[in-house]
Amino acid sequence: MTRFLCFIVCLGLTGMLQATDYYVDSESGNDMHTGTSPQQAWASLDAVNTAVLAPGDRVLFKRGGIWREQLKPKSGEAERPILYGAYGEGPDKPQIRGSVPLDKPTDWIDEGNGIWGTKLAAVHHASTIGGFEKLTWNIYQEEGAVVSMEIREEDEREYRIVSRSASERSQQIELFTVGGFKVERDKHYLFRFEAKSSKPFTFASIAFCEPEAPWRKIGRVLRRPGEIGTGFQTMEILFRCTEDHDNARFVLSLGGRLPQDAEFVFIPKELLSATVETNGIDTDVGNIILNGNKAAFKRWKRDDLKEQDDFWYDLETNRVFYRSDRNPAVLYESLEAALNRYVVDHSSRRYVIFDGLDIRYGGSHGFGGWNADHIIYRNLDISWIGGADQNMDGRRVRFGNGIEFWADASDCLVEDCRFWEIYDAALTNQGTGTNAQRRLTYRRNVIWNSEYSFEYWNRGPESMTEDILFEHNLCVDAGYGWGHAQRPDKNGRHLMFYDNSAKTTRFVVRNNVFCNATHSVVRIDTDWRDGLTRDNNVYWQPAGKDFMFWLNKGQTRYQTEQFGEYQNDLGLDRSSTFALPDWNQYPALPVEVRNRER
Repeated sequence: MTRFLCFIVCLGLTGMLQATDYYVDSESGNDMHTGTSPQQAWASLDAVNTAVLAPGDRVLFKRGGIWREQLKPKSGEAERPILYGAYGEGPDKPQIRGSVPLDKPTDWIDEGNGIWGTKLAAVHHASTIGGFEKLTWNIYQEEGAVVSMEIREEDEREYRIVSRSASERSQQIELFTVGGFKVERDKHYLFRFEAKSSKPFTFASIAFCEPEAPWRKIGRVLRRPGEIGTGFQTMEILFRCTEDHDNARFVLSLGGRLPQDAEFVFIPKELLSATVETNGIDTDVGNIILNGNKAAFKRWKRDDLKEQDDFWYDLETNRVFYRSDRNPAVLYESLEAALNRYVVDHSSRRYVIFDGLDIRYGGSHGFGGWNADHIIYRNLDISWIGGADQNMDGRRVRFGNGIEFWADASDCLVEDCRFWEIYDAALTNQGTGTNAQRRLTYRRNVIWNSEYSFEYWNRGPESMTEDILFEHNLCVDAGYGWGHAQRPDKNGRHLMFYDNSAKTTRFVVRNNVFCNATHSVVRIDTDWRDGLTRDNNVYWQPAGKDFMFWLNKGQTRYQTEQFGEYQNDLGLDRSSTFALPDWNQYPALPVEVRNRER
């Protein structure tokens, strides 16, 4: 643990340096307050996200409070990290939810035949923004797609785009504004255009973003146009801006959707500022959590809504349709629609501490993003995460991890946290392309009812993974969570090591307990044992089930009775044992999980 010594010692020094504590109270706070005392507490995550914080500052959420939307932390410095933690009395940690509540009967409209729908975003007023019609649009294409564009200018500018070669991925063909336009945070905008296509299609995706790489999104689409048919139609895109920007850009992705030899005619008309009433659903709903302990079943089209608690998210209108014999809000006290975004975005954040928070009900990752550096995640509860459609372009890839370190990440510590009901992995570091993952430690965490407890892969021979430590973790019942029944790729494992081509050294998995999995306790797709140490672990799996799934040499399976053979053949876990855990040693695990019949 010497690599973390300097970071941890600095925590003791922080109090000796000038810093400010900010308080957040979801019930009694007010965003007009200073935030510098419990009596002057802020109320919302919006106040937290927009605050100007200095290294060493602490943001403290009142225990028992509930906040929604996304937490966007600030970075500290090497000797003065910024802390996001808790204050006040009571056993309940502050909750940050990535969901929209749908628990009022008025949230639902009876569509007939046992189908209930959420309300459509309603535009009450719109006024034209001058100058937008003067912007030009351009076409971008990648290898694998061939398109041409002709611009005709008569009464208005008309763009004729012809697909010479079909493409597979959405980003291979993109239509975008050249130059940007000014927008304001929390305001709604309506973009109107006319369009037709000789072969009907729908947009693969719509982005409202910054004009330069990495083209960060600065708005959320609330209403999308439907199919572009063979005759001219007036179509609309409704979105909400999430921050002030002087140079916003539209990007309309056509790749994978625009048919070969199709002629697509596009006439941008106007941009309007709009007053909109909405329920807050502005992206895919990955899950609807019922009374905090049950998942509704996500379906992919309206016709599939046949059983009680089936639901479908309509990408074009941002509406949820739900199969129920009665109004869902009458049947359930709580319905939480988990949205497709990180509950906490730690992208490019450095020197941050998260301590004593409850992160739940997110359709994407609990903590997600790239380039996390010197971050501590401590004493967190992370639950009911994942299930959203990652691409929202027809490929139907559901995802969602508790804490994910994507691509570049270094010097991060996850300790004393609890994870349950995670669609994919409770903990993971993974990446593709060229990246470096260094000095990541996971210790003393308790994980249950997740598809994977720990997932790792890194693809690209130029990538590097080194000094990864997974130690003293309790991992129970992989594949027994809510998402397993809904997955097309049921794959419950505690250690899921997919294809790994990165240079990997000093990857250590030791002193853990791995108990019971629906498929196998361990899966390894490729042989990188030169960089992997696994030892002193305790494993248990019922007799007759797979313990190890080893793909490197033709899908070799080792069942529980072959544990010794596995040790001899692969040279791993020489000092590990195979035994049912003594649950009395693990009070952090819920009683119902400890007492589960296995």
